Amino acid sequence: MERSAKARDECLDRAFAAIDRARALTQQLLTFAKGGVPVKTVQSLIPFVRDAVQFALSGSSVSCRFDIESDLWQSDFDSNQMGQVIDNIVINAHQAMPNGGTIDVQARNVELAETESPILPKGKYVRVSVRDSGIGIPKEYLSRLFDPFFTTKPQGHGLGLSTCYSIVTRHGGCINVESEPGQGSVFHVLLPACDSAYVADATKAKTTHTGSGVFVVMDDERVIRDAIGKMLKSFGYTPILVNSGQQAIDYLLAELQASRKVVGMMFDLTVPGEMGGKDAAVEVRRICPDIPIFVASGYADDPVMAQPGKFHFNASICKPFVRDDLARLLNTHLHSRP
Repeated sequence: MERSAKARDECLDRAFAAIDRARALTQQLLTFAKGGVPVKTVQSLIPFVRDAVQFALSGSSVSCRFDIESDLWQSDFDSNQMGQVIDNIVINAHQAMPNGGTIDVQARNVELAETESPILPKGKYVRVSVRDSGIGIPKEYLSRLFDPFFTTKPQGHGLGLSTCYSIVTRHGGCINVESEPGQGSVFHVLLPACDSAYVADATKAKTTHTGSGVFVVMDDERVIRDAIGKMLKSFGYTPILVNSGQQAIDYLLAELQASRKVVGMMFDLTVPGEMGGKDAAVEVRRICPDIPIFVASGYADDPVMAQPGKFHFNASICKPFVRDDLARLLNTHLHSRP
């Protein structure tokens, strides 16, 4: 029985990982077409890069070696979008080695001087380099490699590397490539590092949270409402689950009239045929200006998700998310009681 339960849990873990990666991949064309603004979080690129590389290579004949600086600086990045970058680079490396081989992934702290880069300003960066031992890229193609719709592959669409370029640029970094035909290629991604004070604050964030009181969750999908409700209940809150913005407002008004407090609210961004989170937040701010309101959505490129404060929200969180993600959000914006 224990073995069966363990196998089931392992299958669920793999399924959730696949779902999470699939969500990120479906954003690729949307990111390129609409220029999705990154929804960034301060964190280390490792183990994030390690996990993304290993996932992209799962089931392939290509192996991977990692060389990671021990005290790698943290960076402020959108994990979904950077997942697309790593995935595209690794897929290209894999395709460049049709007979198998090894990919080397290196991560280093880099300090650029004033005139060291023609693109990036002076400062601290984290550089991730992905090297393959494949067929290499002809010199005449290197200058066009990141152009939209440029591809040398018969079935390629030419969006993978151009999407990488777009994402990394919007993160304030740069991506470049070195290659020689027959000797393989190496892609370098540089992202700005966070200053030491910011990193120190960020690393204090816990992945557990403890709270109490009524917390309203609005989402038109019952399974999502229930999942978020269970997470909040595990933290100590009393979740109230509703399926429209108007229902959330009605509940808040009733609680205020009864002199009871609502400690937080989480709204889905869009609800077909009903009041969504964006309009509901405006009304809630008119009624109760100080209540913490969070927006949850799978539309990571929506301006509300990138700049929630401009739309009356305290913060945003991308769906699907796990318990640790919610804990980090609440630790940042709600006081955790001991």
